[in-house]
Amino acid sequence: MFKEYYNSKFKEIFGSPLKTSDGLGDQLVKVKLQQLGLKIPEALAQYYAVAGLHWINKEHNRLRDLEELEWLDDKLVFMDENQWVVYWAILKSDLHTPNPTVWQGNNGDVIEWWEDCDYKCARFIMAMWEWTVTEIEAPM
Repeated sequence: MFKEYYNSKFKEIFGSPLKTSDGLGDQLVKVKLQQLGLKIPEALAQYYAVAGLHWINKEHNRLRDLEELEWLDDKLVFMDENQWVVYWAILKSDLHTPNPTVWQGNNGDVIEWWEDCDYKCARFIMAMWEWTVTEIEAPM
């Protein structure tokens, strides 16, 4: 469902489709999540499966590795802003939603959270990478 969307968007953004080596694969995602005792939305799981190892994930704002996913308040943080000023997360109550709304939180003694542009998870990740490639040059 989301894999086709990611493949299409990566081709649009980067000029070439995803390669098998860009992702963790479905089985490894499933095993790691079981080991961690985590359930994540399908949009995020499928992203890790097809693109979880792509260079863009660590280039500027950073997608966390599955082992780095962390609970802050009632939200599962999956991405950090490049200076660790902002977190992006999914509400615990939305983990079973295939493509939930992404929340943004400002890092501080008390984290202030709000919905990030009403973007759902799949669109949020692709919008982040679209923005990133306009700000940086891809590695050679």
